[in-house]
Amino acid sequence: MRQSSSLAIAFASVPRRRAVSQDAWIRLRLAVSSAQVFALRQTLHRAIGDMARIYVVEVDHRHGETTLHVEVERADRDAAMHAIMAALPAAEFGAATVLGADHGTH
Repeated sequence: MRQSSSLAIAFASVPRRRAVSQDAWIRLRLAVSSAQVFALRQTLHRAIGDMARIYVVEVDHRHGETTLHVEVERADRDAAMHAIMAALPAAEFGAATVLGADHGTH
């Protein structure tokens, strides 16, 4: 007869994380060394088009840098990242943030 260890009992009592659905939205952060906002947005829109829900742009004119926040469906993440890398090869990707189901559009 096997005895259960206290570790197994403690582990079993830890609540498990819910699986994130594949239709969840994520926010991609991109940094680009350019202050040409209109051209960047045009290029980004041509690259990912309808995959993106929101573009948020922050421009640092002093340093000539632009940060773009783009929201895409999690299922489209790989395709969007590939298209962005092809269109803006100098862009640096930051952290991708999973957005909750209650996250509303801006």
